[in-house]
Amino acid sequence: MTALFYLLGYLAFIGFISLAIRRLRTFRKATPLHVRWELYPVPHEGDKAKHGGSYMEEVDWWKKKRHLSHLEDIKGILEEVLFLHATFKHNLKLWACTYPFHLGMYLLMGGTIILIISTLLQIFGIAPDSALITAIGHIINGSALFGSFCIIVGGIALIQRRRHDSGLKRYTTNEHYLNLGSFILFGVLGLLACLFTPSFFDQASTFMHGLLTLTFTPMNNTLFSLHMLVGFALLIMIPMTNMQHLILKYDMYHNIRWEDTPTPFSSRNQKKLMEALQLKVSWSADHIQGNGQKTWVDVATTNPAASETDN
Repeated sequence: MTALFYLLGYLAFIGFISLAIRRLRTFRKATPLHVRWELYPVPHEGDKAKHGGSYMEEVDWWKKKRHLSHLEDIKGILEEVLFLHATFKHNLKLWACTYPFHLGMYLLMGGTIILIISTLLQIFGIAPDSALITAIGHIINGSALFGSFCIIVGGIALIQRRRHDSGLKRYTTNEHYLNLGSFILFGVLGLLACLFTPSFFDQASTFMHGLLTLTFTPMNNTLFSLHMLVGFALLIMIPMTNMQHLILKYDMYHNIRWEDTPTPFSSRNQKKLMEALQLKVSWSADHIQGNGQKTWVDVATTNPAASETDN
């Protein structure tokens, strides 16, 4: 059973990475060029972003080299990811529900990264009872406890919000409740493991050491084991459900919301436009007169009204 437990951990990690890569590739391949209206302000415009401006304000902008402020881009994405700035600004009531949930996730993800670093330090010779590892242990215990609590509170608040908000209720499916309920269960088990285990860090460190060194040490705490099993299931679920925005956030901002590269300067955009222009048109409106054989190039280069007059 011990080997099976660790095997499930490997499979969950490999499954998450594989499904995430597949989802990203599918998303990038299927996403068409967006219509660039109401796009600004864009952070990488630097000072121009303060008044919603763009490089197109400059005379003969197409002849000049663009200067992007990547620092502002990084600042913008961090502001959104860490603090959900847009939700706070436009929907404060929803932010009050969703931010605790996201904060709990960030604490657990951050704690996992610190745990991996701690385990590697021990593998390379740092004593488990050293001051550094002890301090890291306190950080892990605190982040696991508070993170689990935040996930529970935020998850319950989001379910209630979906049940009682007329706008959200209209678009809520059973999948949403299943996803949130799974995270709440994960949080409850994590909270119980923190409260009724002498040291959550010791359990987590033992597990991570076993994963990284292939020494499958038996896990002797039922609550922690159940917490991890639910976590394994969540890793597989995330890329396949609406929670996939976790892995699509970067693309959604940089390749959609903030993507303002001029088409003449982008071979990728030019290729997509050429492919789109070759699509057949079946729209039969008078100003289009598509017959299923015309392409968009034909529509753009002919005048239906003129052809009617000629006939």
